[in-house]
Amino acid sequence: MSDLIEEVIDTAENIAATVIEGVEHVLSPRPGGKIDTARRNADAYSLADEPVAQQDTLVKGKPVAVDALAPDTGPCRCVTLSANNPVLLLLPRDTTRRSAVILAVDNDVYLSNDPGQAQNAAASGGTAYEGAFYLPAGIAIPWQNTDQLWTAATTTATSSRVSAAASLQGAR
Repeated sequence: MSDLIEEVIDTAENIAATVIEGVEHVLSPRPGGKIDTARRNADAYSLADEPVAQQDTLVKGKPVAVDALAPDTGPCRCVTLSANNPVLLLLPRDTTRRSAVILAVDNDVYLSNDPGQAQNAAASGGTAYEGAFYLPAGIAIPWQNTDQLWTAATTTATSSRVSAAASLQGAR
């Protein structure tokens, strides 16, 4: 009796496999047909707004090479340090900032993320203060940080311009 049951189960499984295979063949979209074309158009439309470098697509199963996108342009600033304003905020805290380039134009300056340290550096006068970063005039440096950045004059005899150009993350 158990042999008969096993034979019936095997036959039923074979019939089910044949039916499923036939149904999958009938229901699979024909390449170039309406369903296949609609799916391809929907995929292309969904990726149309994305820059090419941000699309995670595969071409025939192979990874697509992408180029790094340059960041959106950020704010550019120039602050002028003088006897009346020997310490100024150059870059505020900004979590969307990727980087900035800092340049002391006229005179050497001090840089610090702590306004108290910048104030102490300005009060020390000259180039002997060790609690802040000393930036010689005419040398541009990268600032790879999202924290605030204060600048302090090393001399108040003449005004000191300090420039900063930042790059921000793009809106996503």
